Amino acid sequence: MNKLSLLTLIIPQERELGWQEFLQTAQLNVLFSFPCAGAADSSLLSALGLSAADKTLFFGVTPTRRVHRLMTRFMTDMGINLPQSGVAISIPVTSISGKTSLEALLGGQKFDVNEVNKMPESYPYALLVAICEGGSTDNVMDAARTAGARGGTVVHAKGTAGELAKKFMGMSLANEKEVILIICREEDRRTIMQGIMDKAGIDTPAHTILFTLPVEETAGLRSLIRTENEEEPEGETAGTPDAGAAPEA
Repeated sequence: MNKLSLLTLIIPQERELGWQEFLQTAQLNVLFSFPCAGAADSSLLSALGLSAADKTLFFGVTPTRRVHRLMTRFMTDMGINLPQSGVAISIPVTSISGKTSLEALLGGQKFDVNEVNKMPESYPYALLVAICEGGSTDNVMDAARTAGARGGTVVHAKGTAGELAKKFMGMSLANEKEVILIICREEDRRTIMQGIMDKAGIDTPAHTILFTLPVEETAGLRSLIRTENEEEPEGETAGTPDAGAAPEA
């Protein structure tokens, strides 16, 4: 079975150059990088020694067969499982617009375009993508944390909708936007989505549009996703990581 994955990394901005060099040596030659900001609350950021605007988001496409080995190298070579080092996830790619686009995205990585993909029916994690009005991040994240999310990453953006799509449900799709990325366990996905839509949905001033993507593998997410057997420490809230946990993305 031959599949493609979108590797997504959120790392401290000061480590961007080192990560670029490492990823190129790992033959991830075609990368997209975006400056972004953490959406954890200020007390958590302070405890982790982070600011709200010191992150870089990397996107890169690779054959799925390489993902586990790359995730392992992210931990052993780059220390992504250590505190304040970032997080990495892989997202299955279900389609690409043509062979030329595929070859451009892979940048020399070997992949048989003629093999048929067969996607698994379910994945252990989900990436929630919330697109809201500029200045609405706090409202969206407050709703998400109340519903069980442990943090997120904010990417500042601007809509590029055409004339016929500039207005949707009373909102302008071309205004300044904030894109919030939240990683959660699949079993928590619906609860967090419902919490966001109830308190910051399309019919609120935040005008949040929300969708999710499956996540097939992760690295560095101990502070973002609580395991089933992990009990809440006495006196701590769901937004407070345990000692030695990786930073909020």
